[in-house]
Amino acid sequence: MSHHIDPVCGKRLNLNKAHIVVTYEGKKYYLCCPQCQKEFEQHPQKYLQKNK
Repeated sequence: MSHHIDPVCGKRLNLNKAHIVVTYEGKKYYLCCPQCQKEFEQHPQKYLQKNK
């Protein structure tokens, strides 16, 4: 896999670029910006359900 998808906004993130990484329940989630990080951290279950 050469990319990750931001679970909040759906943006495709290149693995070679620095992104925000949040670990939740032992799994890493890659986010594109501080706004997506804040939203994910406030409502993680909302985005985990969306991405199942």
